[in-house]
Amino acid sequence: MMKKQSTLFPQDAIKIIPELDLKEAEKTAKLVKASVESQCAQIEIAGSIRRQKPKIHDIDFVVVAKSDVEWQRINEKLKQLNARPNCAGDSVIKAFVPCQDGLFQVDFYRAKPSTFGINLLVRTGSADHNMWLAGHAFSKGMRLKYSEGLIKDGAIIAGEDEKAVFTALGLPYPLPSERETIEGKPVWMPTQQ
Repeated sequence: MMKKQSTLFPQDAIKIIPELDLKEAEKTAKLVKASVESQCAQIEIAGSIRRQKPKIHDIDFVVVAKSDVEWQRINEKLKQLNARPNCAGDSVIKAFVPCQDGLFQVDFYRAKPSTFGINLLVRTGSADHNMWLAGHAFSKGMRLKYSEGLIKDGAIIAGEDEKAVFTALGLPYPLPSERETIEGKPVWMPTQQ
């Protein structure tokens, strides 16, 4: 006789942690990063940790894998940490890693060397800041596409390096912690008299 699915995976057996304090999230991110670094040509912590927010809801990484095989090995390394896989595709890996007394979500976003900077920018956020940036690009006849880069007249003009995207948009390079908006305007933008 087959057991019911609810008894195979009891809900109360796994505690998903909805948020961590910044310091705890940074500690967990460094541990995860160290365990998968050998599979990566480039890896950076992004998201709200990079923006130094006090509460973190997941840990985001932007990765250039050394190869397709090494990208898949990231999952194996996570399993060695007793992580539970959630999604493992060609461009995204999501898992829950042990942390404190439960599991916390970790997301890996795959980039190419030519799109590492644009992916890091987009995955750092904030979402409102990204929307403002996309609107600013559009107003200058350009498009921001995380899968390609900053595009003007059908050609990619920046994407490998995050700072180059801001430069190509004619903007200063704000610290990740400044990438928020208030009333639809970036906090790093000087007020005009």
